[in-house]
Amino acid sequence: MTNTTSSETEISVSPRGRGRPKVETIALTKAARSRFDTLAAESIEAVFQAVLTAATQDGDMAAAKLLIDRVIPSRRGAPVAFHIRPLKTPEDCDLAYADLLDDVGAGRLTPDEAQTISAIVAKRAELFPSIELAAEIEGLKAQLAAVVGSHRAPSPISRAFAIT
Repeated sequence: MTNTTSSETEISVSPRGRGRPKVETIALTKAARSRFDTLAAESIEAVFQAVLTAATQDGDMAAAKLLIDRVIPSRRGAPVAFHIRPLKTPEDCDLAYADLLDDVGAGRLTPDEAQTISAIVAKRAELFPSIELAAEIEGLKAQLAAVVGSHRAPSPISRAFAIT
């Protein structure tokens, strides 16, 4: 048997232990995060100085790596030297794919590099139908304006104010 005293705090836990926490818990969590953010912002200079001192004076390589990773983030990819033809038509995109395959076969590009470049070429190729459709729509608008403008019957309002 356990005896509870009035000084002990009761913790209520839902019977199943699932679901959204009580509102008080959410408020406490938000308050704790806010306090942590405030303290971190107030002491960022001291933390940076401590890490810099550990890296430079104490020779702490973990601290040095932390600084380097934050100041000079690692690149996600390396530049690729690849000559690509201007992609002005869908046929140019097709020829660019052939160039990529040739360069992979000759060992000038890795398959991963060619895949990255081919994704860029594919995005460019996807634009051509939209560009052509927009041009066709503009042409049809111009034709419609020419036909409607020359064969337009006078409106009732224009007939009412017509000067004869």
